[in-house]
Amino acid sequence: MSKGSVSADLNLLARILRQEKFCLDTSPLSKVAGELGKSKDWTYNLQKLKFKIDDVPRNTVPSDVKLLEVILNVQITEKGCTEKQIQNPVIGTYNFSIEISGQINGRKVISHWHLDFDDKLGNEYIHPDFHLTYGGDLMKTINLGDVLLLPSPRISYPPMDAVLGIDFIIRNFFKEDRCAKLLSNSQYRRAIQNSQQRLWRPYMLAIAGYWCKFNGCKYEADMLLSKRYFPTL
Repeated sequence: MSKGSVSADLNLLARILRQEKFCLDTSPLSKVAGELGKSKDWTYNLQKLKFKIDDVPRNTVPSDVKLLEVILNVQITEKGCTEKQIQNPVIGTYNFSIEISGQINGRKVISHWHLDFDDKLGNEYIHPDFHLTYGGDLMKTINLGDVLLLPSPRISYPPMDAVLGIDFIIRNFFKEDRCAKLLSNSQYRRAIQNSQQRLWRPYMLAIAGYWCKFNGCKYEADMLLSKRYFPTL
């Protein structure tokens, strides 16, 4: 899959999200799509792609929160891999965060998730290379009341780029009837599948390799990845 096809997928999603009114301003997405198309490597830094949530999910606390907004930030550099290569396609600096905010009587309330990539050895606690964590630096500076925030558990999760991050937000923060048309759009689905092919296929196969060892296969596999992705194996 070429770098140009990734740029095309980002531009496609910018158009669809704008048409379906999931984002009022998709210029951050169009901007990185253009930069990616011109750059020598597979890298971009998407900042502040904003989604307006039509309906506050049930069981949200505080219950009187209004004007919900979700902001996606993704900084990623990939390396091109063949289908036979089972390697980590993410290299260099990786930052992925989702900030959820709302308003209560003019006061801003914040929730925050981030997907970390940390491949350093010798961490103090069990540390999957890719892990989804609630909280983070953003929430250290706000009044938390009686909330207790811990860096654990670090939940193993495959890497996400901007395309998969958008799909993550659509599926988790919008009601099914609101996103059904988008999720059935063949172009949208193809863009998601393209990113899953690049980022999730080697991740899933690396974990499967813990059991099957790729006996009889012609994969060029990094056999250490399974335990780096799931240290409890």
